[in-house]
Amino acid sequence: MAGTTGRVTKAGADALTRYVAPVVSTSQDEARRRVLSIYKEVQRLAPKFWFEYDLREISLPALRTVLKKQFTKNAHLSDIRAIDRRVGETHEHLENIRMYYYNRDHVRNMLFHENIEPQPKDFLSRFLSRKD
Repeated sequence: MAGTTGRVTKAGADALTRYVAPVVSTSQDEARRRVLSIYKEVQRLAPKFWFEYDLREISLPALRTVLKKQFTKNAHLSDIRAIDRRVGETHEHLENIRMYYYNRDHVRNMLFHENIEPQPKDFLSRFLSRKD
């Protein structure tokens, strides 16, 4: 009796494999439509965010280009569930920006996180990089 508890039979393995339903989109075309609709919404709201979050040190066309780059860097995704998750995250970020849950620095860090210098990890690097 104790020897059979750890074994997985072929029938048991077949029962473990199952179809995973997509989160929202049912096809690649539907996921593409959802991405395009959220992209259009982001581009429509860009002037409002640009003004309200006082991002005037960069031009509005430059902000639109950065927003476009945020979308195109995920163009390699082909899994519908991953695409739906990214669209959901974008909806959450838009809602947080609309409700002013983020401050100006949060928005700048989300858009320009490539330009932020990474913090040193080890003690000696942190010590040497201090600005006295």
